[in-house]
Amino acid sequence: MPQQHEWQARIKAVEREHSAMRLAADHLLVASQLDPTIVRGDLKRRDIARASQGLDGTYVIRLFAEFETGLRQYWETTRDSHPPMRDLLNGLAAMCGIPDTQRDNVHLVRVYRNSLVHEREEEVDPIPIAVARGYLCHFFSFLPPHW
Repeated sequence: MPQQHEWQARIKAVEREHSAMRLAADHLLVASQLDPTIVRGDLKRRDIARASQGLDGTYVIRLFAEFETGLRQYWETTRDSHPPMRDLLNGLAAMCGIPDTQRDNVHLVRVYRNSLVHEREEEVDPIPIAVARGYLCHFFSFLPPHW
């Protein structure tokens, strides 16, 4: 089974994928402005712009999915239950002595992720990819290195 540092590496790999896709999207937007003929078929430049605008949110969702998978894997080594994510975070924070600040930061990412996935009406401040990655990896650093 992957260990704490491996999950952190997986989260960081998602962040690097985001960087690669951000670079590609930015270049494609510029290139399609200069030469509209590179956009073919049913695809329109506005579709590329919309994808570019949604890229950060898409990758926050991916970051959180990796994070949640790792936490659930750790939880299953100690418990025989499948709690909702909010309870899982609170339970792990209590069990592993994770400071309230780190727990609360991850809850911020969770709430932002939920707003993206469920398109809720409530206003949620976006969390930049690097900040989200930092919060999630820091939370992982409090788990035992091996499980």
